Amino acid sequence: MSELPLRVAPLPVIWITDDSPTELAITRRSLGDGFAFETFQDGAEVVERIALGGQLPDVLLLDWVMPGMSGDEVCRFLRAQAATKDLPIIIVTASRVQTTDVVHGLALGANDYVARPFAPEELRARVHAVLRTKQLNDAATREHTRLAAINRLGQRLFEAGGEVQRILEELAATLTETICDGCAILMLPGDLPSASIVRHHGQTSGEELALIASVADPGVFGFDSSEDALASLPPAYHPYINRFGLRTLAILPFPARTHVQGVITVTRDGRSSALDPDDLRTVETCIEYASLAVENALLLTAERTARAQLHAVLEHAPIGIVVTDPMGTVTLANPTACTLVKGIERSAGFGETYRLARWTAPDGAPIGEPEWLATRAGDPRERLSSESIMYPLDGGPARRLVIQTVPLTIGGELIGVVKTIEDVSAQREIAAERERIATFQEQMVAIVSHDLRSPLGAVLVGADAAEMHTAELPVVGKIIGRMRSAAERMMGIIDQLLDVTRARLGTGIPVEPREVSLTPVIRNVLDELAAAHPAVSFELVAHEEVSGVWDPDRLSQVVANLASNAVHYGRPATPIVVEVSASAQVATLTVTNAVRDQPIDPMRLRVLFDPYQRGRDGQHNAHGLGLGLYIVSEIVRAHHGTIAAESTRAGTVFRIELPRDARRHR
Repeated sequence: MSELPLRVAPLPVIWITDDSPTELAITRRSLGDGFAFETFQDGAEVVERIALGGQLPDVLLLDWVMPGMSGDEVCRFLRAQAATKDLPIIIVTASRVQTTDVVHGLALGANDYVARPFAPEELRARVHAVLRTKQLNDAATREHTRLAAINRLGQRLFEAGGEVQRILEELAATLTETICDGCAILMLPGDLPSASIVRHHGQTSGEELALIASVADPGVFGFDSSEDALASLPPAYHPYINRFGLRTLAILPFPARTHVQGVITVTRDGRSSALDPDDLRTVETCIEYASLAVENALLLTAERTARAQLHAVLEHAPIGIVVTDPMGTVTLANPTACTLVKGIERSAGFGETYRLARWTAPDGAPIGEPEWLATRAGDPRERLSSESIMYPLDGGPARRLVIQTVPLTIGGELIGVVKTIEDVSAQREIAAERERIATFQEQMVAIVSHDLRSPLGAVLVGADAAEMHTAELPVVGKIIGRMRSAAERMMGIIDQLLDVTRARLGTGIPVEPREVSLTPVIRNVLDELAAAHPAVSFELVAHEEVSGVWDPDRLSQVVANLASNAVHYGRPATPIVVEVSASAQVATLTVTNAVRDQPIDPMRLRVLFDPYQRGRDGQHNAHGLGLGLYIVSEIVRAHHGTIAAESTRAGTVFRIELPRDARRHR
């Protein structure tokens, strides 16, 4: 909370009215030095002085008998004015001291009555008593004003609702009507829109106040007089001070959402008393109320926006959304839900949805009501998901519906359930059609591949026979050699296609496991590759003889494929290393090569063993179909093993792990 600087409390102001200078002097001397005095010689002077405005006295000592306007006439006049109806008045007289006179004076509105001659102690005591009463009354009035300001602001903020601009205007209006002479609110851009609001008693536009309202460090400044304010504040404040005077200047932060969002400047002008600490606390309380109202307005706006967004989502969502209470009663059903399951919005509970249609499982088996309730309505605290075929009672088209249940909880307490209803009829039909097309394509590939083996076999046999008679015809021999090479390549492609067909349509690539030593199998493959690629170095690292129950021909196919890939995609003139190791249960085979340009991209590694995946745009192996690694992975899977690949700048490694006896895992 901001604090006012400590200042010496001003002396109580006593006005003494008497037509006798001697009596004026006696009265003043009797009261002593603890007061500030202003003297008048007749009642008319007092009335004129009050009419000029300014600060009123704390106590008025009024002589009864004076020329011109007498004391009782002054008293009657002051009590008739709103500004002075509570002004403390003590009648001092030497001539009218009878009981009837005292009663008459008090009836006119005097607070006390002192007869001359008086003892100085008596006069001081009576003045102090009246001052105490006035101070208590003033404190009660100020407190009432403060409470009224807070209550009034609370009512106005309630009426303002979620309008931020109106909230700020009501804050400025309340402060200027009750506590301050001027109030300027300057909001900075941020969570709130920028705004500038100025209110002042003496100027409708608030022009001078607007000039001194700025973004400045918070602080509270009190002044003994306007002259003190002129001497203490920069020249920018002087036009305001010269016009209105200044007793208090308070620059206070306006917090919103825990940080400063704006600045509020409040003033007490020269004709007013300075703000006291209680006044300042009231101002800050009003600011806090307004800040909370602004935060609530922002929350209300956000909630309205969220509700509008949610309404739009519910209205246009392609899936049905149903909300129930914990007992299952339907409290909301969006248009899609009402379209999918006609009458669902009128159901007393989601369980009754069963009676709105005929339901079967995806395989066509009828679903009874108990089963439907258990798997579709079920325990509201559990997440459920089920698929059903719904046959509308009106004879409309059947729909495949997936119903999912999500419990709504707050602090662990169930407050409701959200159920989604999705029509997956089209997706299932599309998926089934794709499966039929894929199966047909695979079958056609298998048929064509099988039918091509016989003519290709005849071509190879013919090429073998022709090569026996080409010793004297070297040109013809070269042509026959190319024919044979092309036919062998085609036969390899056909074998790959048949393997893929078996893997995708049948029970997998067939293997014939038997006792075999792995090292000789790998060595034979590497020797054949070395003969075909004399510029490439192949290294076999086998720390021990590794044997197991595997299909040697299929493992040869695996090693040949991985090593060939290393030849095509690895860095030239670097060795390709095949390493074999084993534990009691598992044999491990790795094929390592240096990378040619960049390591294999992680995204490509994820699909490396999918069919029809080739190396970087196939630039190094343009004749492949992209089936090799897929076949390798299927052969490894047929042996109940695993294969993985990793690629870094240090090299690319394919790692295969095979159980020592593939038959035990069948």
